[in-house]
Amino acid sequence: MDELAKYIMPAVLALLVLLIARTLLRRDKDSASKINLEDLLLGDDGKLSKGAIVLLGAFAMTTWLMVYLALTGKMTEGYFGLYGTLWIAPVCVRLIFGDKTPLPTSSA
Repeated sequence: MDELAKYIMPAVLALLVLLIARTLLRRDKDSASKINLEDLLLGDDGKLSKGAIVLLGAFAMTTWLMVYLALTGKMTEGYFGLYGTLWIAPVCVRLIFGDKTPLPTSSA
């Protein structure tokens, strides 16, 4: 499995990133689509948000790390719990309590 992870996993990652990017870009250009890619990168003021970019990148990389650990058989309950604490719990809290608990953002 180490050989698989060493050579094939980066290729799979690149392929998935390209496929997702292509799909999102096609949906973004479609006038009937409700997907707007700018929403992933803009803050509440409509300007490019450094915090939003960092959070999106961090989410993508930690999600890929979870997939990698699962495929290589190195996933533990600790890793899974940490991932859930970092990404899933804040979203659930926001869904339950509404927008009264804002997510952290950077104004830089």
